[in-house]
Amino acid sequence: MKETGVRLPPPDAVGRAHSERLTALIQSRMAEGPLSFADYMTQALYEPGLGYYMAGAPKFGARGDFITAPELSPLFGQCVAAQCLEVLSSLAETAGILELGAGNGLLAASILAALEPSRQLPYLILEPSAELRERQQALLTGALSGDVLSRVRWIDSLPIGFSGVVLANEVMDALPVERFARQEGRLWQVGVEHGEAGFGDVLRPAPTAIETAVHAIERDLGQALPDDYASEFCPELGPWVAALADSLSAGVILLADYGYPRREYFLAERDRGTLTCHYRHRAHGDPYFLPGLQDITAHVDFTRVAEAGVDAGLSLLGYTSQAAFLLGCDLQGRVEAAQAALASETGRFAQARAIRTLTLPGEMGERFQFIALGKGYDRPLRGFVLQDLAHRL
Repeated sequence: MKETGVRLPPPDAVGRAHSERLTALIQSRMAEGPLSFADYMTQALYEPGLGYYMAGAPKFGARGDFITAPELSPLFGQCVAAQCLEVLSSLAETAGILELGAGNGLLAASILAALEPSRQLPYLILEPSAELRERQQALLTGALSGDVLSRVRWIDSLPIGFSGVVLANEVMDALPVERFARQEGRLWQVGVEHGEAGFGDVLRPAPTAIETAVHAIERDLGQALPDDYASEFCPELGPWVAALADSLSAGVILLADYGYPRREYFLAERDRGTLTCHYRHRAHGDPYFLPGLQDITAHVDFTRVAEAGVDAGLSLLGYTSQAAFLLGCDLQGRVEAAQAALASETGRFAQARAIRTLTLPGEMGERFQFIALGKGYDRPLRGFVLQDLAHRL
């Protein structure tokens, strides 16, 4: 194992054996030479039966590797539900909600519990991981009544002509990225090779696709990135947004994740990029540590999201911080009602701590962003009324 700079707990024997199987499989695919980082990241996260998101170890919550907003408080899901209802109220009765990558199912549970019982809207979940789908089904079966649960349907591909709200919370950050570096006046691709010490970086002359992508970034920035600068970009982000646009007939795509507008993403001082790994609630920077047992993520270039949406015929409806979005969806009123319903000071303190994590600038409040893209929908969205940062894109 490489030195990560962070003290990480060792895996148990089962976990170590699992990682060794995935390592051997990825290494076997290097017979023709090093892999691109995007190929390595795809296999580390999504290899059937072995990749991080495709295998059975806990990922979310105290027993996993990280905590997402829906796990901190159901009030997050209630605020998202309020935004969904505002959109759905102006669409046909058949409109519904489509959630992409539903994690452990807690966001779906919070949203469905907050929706009006009288409106029997469908709730679709597109989840590529069979293991996570089973966890979602188990959680929702225990959390929802039979009538509400009957609205939920798992699907295997994007629907055609979907009307309603498409949701994705912390999905874009796990799309595979390509890494690049500027050194000695040249542009390089950061690939992955396997040596005596395991997987590691290797620099190769940048192929045309990476040169084109980096030059486009530099043109938008108005200057070349400096020498000794390394970062990443997500080649799948544009096609992913375009596929969502193609699936949507009318409604809103609501995306939440951590990231920056492009001019903040590629600041001179952010010269090592944003790639981050999560293992048992420790964040570190070694993507080659225990493949299959850790999450690998990168921040989202929200300017690229907006560009891809507009290129696909969508309208940019808003871009804001998570704190502003939640407050615009009446988080304060929901907090006050929930506090009044709690019987103990311990419960009220725990809830207050969760809300601080969701909203404070040094926590998730500013690091996480919401962006809304629409088709056949041009009304103001309550989550973006208090603050719209679209001008920064």
